[in-house]
Amino acid sequence: DGLIAFEFARKHKEEKNRWQNIGEAVIDQTKQWAKSSNWNYINKQYLLEAECFFWKNDEIKAREKYEQSIKAAHDHRFVHEEGLAYERAARFHLHYGRNGEALIC
Repeated sequence: DGLIAFEFARKHKEEKNRWQNIGEAVIDQTKQWAKSSNWNYINKQYLLEAECFFWKNDEIKAREKYEQSIKAAHDHRFVHEEGLAYERAARFHLHYGRNGEALIC
């Protein structure tokens, strides 16, 4: 729900508050899960935070969180979630016209 919410917040400006609230609620829930099973949820938390910062146009924090999500997913051998984080990071870079960085993702 969180990834969808932040994507919709970017695309549906008239309902941005609704989608932002949903996305932030999912981040809060994921943080709670990460407290009890960090290895399983921290990459998901970082990815959601990256999407939130992307939505807020905070490029620096978004980039950091994408990188943290990719590393955490890799370290914990969540190959599919590592791929998802790379994909979302590539979309982020494309949005800001960094085609070369997007291709590396």
